[in-house]
Amino acid sequence: MKFKVLILMAGFLLLLAGCQSKAAAPIEINANEESCAECKMGIEELKSAAQIILKDGKPLLFDDIGCMITYLQQNSPKYQAAFIHDYQTKEWIDFDKSTFVQNSSIESPMSYGIAGFDSEEKAAQFKEKDGGELYSIEELLKAEMKSFKSGGMEHGH
Repeated sequence: MKFKVLILMAGFLLLLAGCQSKAAAPIEINANEESCAECKMGIEELKSAAQIILKDGKPLLFDDIGCMITYLQQNSPKYQAAFIHDYQTKEWIDFDKSTFVQNSSIESPMSYGIAGFDSEEKAAQFKEKDGGELYSIEELLKAEMKSFKSGGMEHGH
């Protein structure tokens, strides 16, 4: 009898786990097939790509962190998740928990020169070694993105 109750409880817990909404995860971006939602350029450098998963599940893809910031500043979309690549590991990380360094010597497709890091310590170490300005997400969202551009391509609006 106890065994049947345990099996029923385990099944119920599995059923509950399956009903809970999954956290949004980054989608795979196909280089040279997808375009930036902000500047409309083709996404060629995946290590610089960023993405927002809107509340309805629709992904918005960007070729540069600066393009995503510009889009967020201008549109204030409701989103369930946003992702960037960690500058050092190249792995997808949670945009909302990242720390950033801006330096014109950081190469990025649209020349914003923004690097994202999964910890403040890593960002501070990078800044110490390579220079630049340290930004929290709140500071970056308030920054004037055009001032970051280092003579790179302009958005084609």
